[in-house]
Amino acid sequence: MGRMLEGAPQLTLETLQALYAYWAGKRQGRAMPDRADIDPIEMKPWLGNLMLVERRDDGDYIYRLYGSTFVNQFKVDMTGKRVNELPAQQAELLRTEYDAVVHSRMPMSRRYTATFDYTSRDKRSTWQVERSWERLALPLTAGGEDCRMLLVAAFPLEPAQEDRLS
Repeated sequence: MGRMLEGAPQLTLETLQALYAYWAGKRQGRAMPDRADIDPIEMKPWLGNLMLVERRDDGDYIYRLYGSTFVNQFKVDMTGKRVNELPAQQAELLRTEYDAVVHSRMPMSRRYTATFDYTSRDKRSTWQVERSWERLALPLTAGGEDCRMLLVAAFPLEPAQEDRLS
């Protein structure tokens, strides 16, 4: 599981440090900003690597936004889908992480490694690449005091050769 962030987070990637600073600036003395405080135009540096996740009353989560980087890497667009639609082990890990952020009302970061499938442009060959990512989950309210949404970003710790080919 990731680590809860109190005060200035120890994030490796400058892009995630900048996102955390953006989120912290939108708090305006509150525990967390409201979803309405987040301006999509200001999110441009992170857009392809963002997810906006809504906590449902039944305790599940639904992806309101699922960035194009994730669609390309995972070969599925989760926009409008629930976490419980993912494979069971992955869904449990994400629910645990998301619940921790919701209940603590604090950001959480973690590093993880995943294996990705790649296909050549001519579709003649496939291969797998193991990549490490850094992830940041930020709590948001939605017109109230409780955490109802999460702004989640993940970036590879090192760009893969495959990223430079596209």
